[in-house]
Amino acid sequence: MIYDLVVIGGGSAGYSAAKLAASYKKNVCIIEKGPFGGLCILRGCMPSKTLLWSARIAELIRNAKEFGIHVDQNIKIDAKHIVERKNKIIKGFADYRLDSVKKNKHIDLIYGKASFIFKNKVQAGGKVIEGENFLISTGSKISIPNIPGLKEAGYLTSDEALELKKFPKSLIVLGGGPVTLELAYYFFNLGVEVIIIQRSDHVMSDNDEDLAEVIEESFRKEGIKVYTGTFLKKVSKVGNIKAVEFEHGKKNVNVKAEEILVGLGRIPDFDGLNLQRTGMKLDGKGIPILNEYLQTSVKNIYVAGDASKILEVVNVAVEQGRVAAENMFGKKEKLDYHKFPAAVFTHPEVAWIGVTEKEVKEKNMNAETAKLPYEDLGKAMCLGETEGFIKMIMDKKSKRILGVAIVGHLASDIIHEAVPLLYNKNTIYDLAKMQHIHPTFGEIYSYLVEDCCD
Repeated sequence: MIYDLVVIGGGSAGYSAAKLAASYKKNVCIIEKGPFGGLCILRGCMPSKTLLWSARIAELIRNAKEFGIHVDQNIKIDAKHIVERKNKIIKGFADYRLDSVKKNKHIDLIYGKASFIFKNKVQAGGKVIEGENFLISTGSKISIPNIPGLKEAGYLTSDEALELKKFPKSLIVLGGGPVTLELAYYFFNLGVEVIIIQRSDHVMSDNDEDLAEVIEESFRKEGIKVYTGTFLKKVSKVGNIKAVEFEHGKKNVNVKAEEILVGLGRIPDFDGLNLQRTGMKLDGKGIPILNEYLQTSVKNIYVAGDASKILEVVNVAVEQGRVAAENMFGKKEKLDYHKFPAAVFTHPEVAWIGVTEKEVKEKNMNAETAKLPYEDLGKAMCLGETEGFIKMIMDKKSKRILGVAIVGHLASDIIHEAVPLLYNKNTIYDLAKMQHIHPTFGEIYSYLVEDCCD
C-alpha cells in the first residue's frame, strides 16, 4: 500500500496530523519507536504538572499558619507514592491516545525506528513503507553541554528527575528555563536544598526581564539559591558530593550538592532518520529548512512539533500537526506564533501571549506598556497571593492589544482571556466594555483597563 500520509513520531504533532488526515478518509501510517504517547504525555507537560501539585500542597501546608490553620510541620514526603500516582495518571493518558489510534480504521501503527530510503520510502520495524506525503514529528532530545568533568561526575536529566523515588538532600540545577525552574520548585518544596546556576543575566532568558525578576526574587525569598550571569567552568566529584565551579560577578564560586540536574536545552531528534537520502536542504546544525507552510525543500515532506524548533510548546505542536496535514491535502495555511499562549508552572506562575517588551525594543515598534501589580487586586490580598503583576502591550496609536504577560497566582489560567483579545484584534477600549466577576483574579484585566482608559 502507498499511504496518503506517513507520520514519523506519534507525539502531539504527529497524532494531530494523523487524526486530521484520517478525518479526510486518507490512509495514514504512524511510525513510532515507542513508547507511544509523545513527550508531553510521557516526560513533559502532564507528568511534571502531576508532580508539581504535590509540591504545591506541601507549600500550602507549610504556609497554613498565616491563615489561622495550625498543622504539624513535620511533613513526611513519600516520593515513591508521588511518582507512582504520576505514573498511573500518565498511563491513562497514553492508553487513551493509543486506543484512539487503534480504533481508527484509516490509521495503521507500526513500531520501529524510521529511516529514509528515498524521499517517498522509509524503513521501520522490518518493513518498507511508502507514502505520498511524510510528516517528521520526532520531537526533541536533551542537549548535554560539554562542561569539563560533568560526564565523569554524573548527572540527572529531566527524564530521570521525573522518576526519582528517593530524593537527594541537595541539588544543583544547571539552567533557568521553564523545565528546570519547575523541577527546582518541585524538589525544593518537597524538602531538597536547591541551587540554580543560570548562564544568562536572568532566568527565562527568552522572555522579559521583569517577569524573570519576580520568579528570582520569590525563589530567593523561599530559600532557593539563584545565581545568574554565570560562566560554567568545571564539575568535580569527591565521594558522594558533586561540585560545580563557575564564574559569577568576576569571582570564582564553588557550590556542592549530592546531585546535579542538567537542563540547558533540547535539540530536534533526527537520530537514524538519514535525512540526506531525501535530498532535502538542511541548515548548519542538520535541521531541515522549512517554508512558512512547514514544508521542507522536498515538497512531500513536512516537519512539525519540537522537531521544527520553531516554538517548543505542546499547543503549538498540535496546531502545527493539523496545519501541516491541511497543507498536504490542498490548503495553504500559515501560523501566527504570536497567538499562542505559553506558561511556566512554578509558583508564582508565568504566562504570556503575543509581543513581548523585549521584541518591542528590538523592532523599535510604536507601542506602549501598561502594568498593574497583584497587590492592587482584592482577591489576591484575600488569598495572600500578592506576588506579581499583569502587563499589556498596546499599539500607541490605535490601542490595539499586541501582547499580555502575567506573573502571579493562576497566571496560566488568567492568560486565556487574552487569547480572543489578540485573535479578534481588540483594543483596550473593547476590553473596557467587558464585564468581570468580583472578586476574582481574572478581573485584574478590568483593573488594568481603569488605569489605561479615561
